Amino acid sequence: MQLVPATGKGRPLITAYGAGGFRFGLEIGDVRLEGSVLILADTPSAWGPLTMVDLAGESLSAHFAPILDLKGEIEFLLFGTGGDMVPPPAGVRDLLKGAGIGLEIMPTPAACRTYNHLATEGRHFAVAMLPVT
Repeated sequence: MQLVPATGKGRPLITAYGAGGFRFGLEIGDVRLEGSVLILADTPSAWGPLTMVDLAGESLSAHFAPILDLKGEIEFLLFGTGGDMVPPPAGVRDLLKGAGIGLEIMPTPAACRTYNHLATEGRHFAVAMLPVT
């Protein structure tokens, strides 16, 4: 899905998503990342889990460690759950709450639009999104 480009006040904006990845408008031009993405400190990067099943179990803390490292610097995590609204595995909310980080959950298409809007407001937040295939 193509999104209408806008100004992100120096932040990368999502210009498209789908087919298993995301395209970002960066100062160096458009960059596509395959799979899931994390956006931390205004920098998009690949993220390991591709589905909610990949987040379950002992690896939960490891997958969210980069986000937890931002404790005190971010207000919340915007979490895109893929093509459909799917509740995160047990423990995600408690893990973030223990670090004082809020959690906003929505399908990835809505999370892309929400991210672009919030990026223009200068809010302090992190993003984790599973891909839409």
